[in-house]
Order: sequence, then C-alpha cells, then structure tokens
Amino acid sequence: MKRLIEGLRRYERTQRSQYSERFARLAGGQSPLALFVTCADSRVVPNLIASAEPGDLFTLRNIANLVPRYDGGSDDSVAAAVVYAVEVLGISDIVVCGHSGCGGMQALLRDPPDDKHLRQWLEHGKPALEHWRASQALDSSLPIHDQLSQASALYQLGNLATYPSVRSRLERGEIDLHAWWFDIASASLLAYSEQHGHYVPAITEEEHRPLPTPFLPAAANAASRPPKAPSPAAR
Repeated sequence: MKRLIEGLRRYERTQRSQYSERFARLAGGQSPLALFVTCADSRVVPNLIASAEPGDLFTLRNIANLVPRYDGGSDDSVAAAVVYAVEVLGISDIVVCGHSGCGGMQALLRDPPDDKHLRQWLEHGKPALEHWRASQALDSSLPIHDQLSQASALYQLGNLATYPSVRSRLERGEIDLHAWWFDIASASLLAYSEQHGHYVPAITEEEHRPLPTPFLPAAANAASRPPKAPSPAAR
C-alpha cells in the first residue's frame, strides 16, 4: 500500500490539475472509442498500450480475456458489459486483447484447477482450446500456451458475434471486431490480419484496415458455429 499511497500523492501534486477539465466534461457522460476486452493480468495496461485518455476505453477485464457465447450458459457480467457498450454507448469497435505468458491459457493446458470458481470460469475457454488443437498454429515458434492465447483471442470474436446486438451491427457494417495480442517480453502489440492469416504489428494492420463492412469476418463465421467442426477460414 505504501507505493499506492505515494502514487496518490503524485496524482494530487502533478496530474489532478492536468485532467480536471477533462474529468469535468466526462462527468456529464461517456462516449468511449472502443470496448476493450482483455485479461486481468497486471502486466497488460490498455491505456498505456493505446496511449488512451480517460473516457477513451470501455474496458472489460477477466481471467484469460474470455467472452462466453450468448446463450443460456453465458456469463451475466460479460454479457451485460457487451450489451451496454454496444446498445447504450453505441461503440463501433470491439478489441479482444490476449497476451503472452497468460496464466489462464496455461491452466487450460493442464489439469482443471482445484478451485471451483476458476474451474467453472475456464470452462468458457474449452471451445477455443478444442478449436486450436484442431487447427494449424498461427505462429508455431511460440510456446504452446502463447499459441493457444493467440488462437483464443481470435476465437472470442466469433463468440462476440453470437450476441444479437453485435451480430446485427456486423451484418449492417456498423461495428468491427479486432483480435490483438500483447507480447510482454518485447512490449510489442500485434493484431490479427485476415490477409496474412496470422498476427502482425498492430500499427501495420490497423492503419490499413478497411472500415466496417456488412459481412462477418471469417473468424466470426467459424467461431459462431459449433467448435467441433472448425472452418479452415478461421485458421
């Protein structure tokens, strides 16, 4: 707590005055640029990675950046955040950002954890695990848990497409889905490229990415179907 208290002091001394006008404007409401779904891992800092200001990102964090499918077994917390972001805030971009060294991905590759809460939550990651095992690695040079992490981040886009509010906007070309991946060791951010079929530097991908178009991305088409028969288009 000593370090946190010192951080509070620095905020009061040097930052509060810098942001006072912005927060005064934000007090009347928010209009974030994107819904940012990422892991609860303390090493992943969305606002730092994207140089985002307060009010820019509507952030949803959980173990292993999972998005359960929209059905009877979906997670209410995740579903509420997605629906609120899309239907109330009118967000037109959703990012799912995985990362290297993810403990959730490593847990999926081992025996189920003893704790029932972790075990139940990681069940939402099993379809992505099965899909990854049935597909080619996006980058075979990575450790297997990082290969799974990249595949899982992409797979979650298909799960997002099962939400009626997201799917209808995808079909009308009003929303776009992005799979990102943060390599902690190099502090570099990658984004999945449909053109190349693997992750590339995020700036390279996003600067040349077209605006939302009225059709589902290949990953969403594949992952929105049952994972037992994955589509080659999503590899």
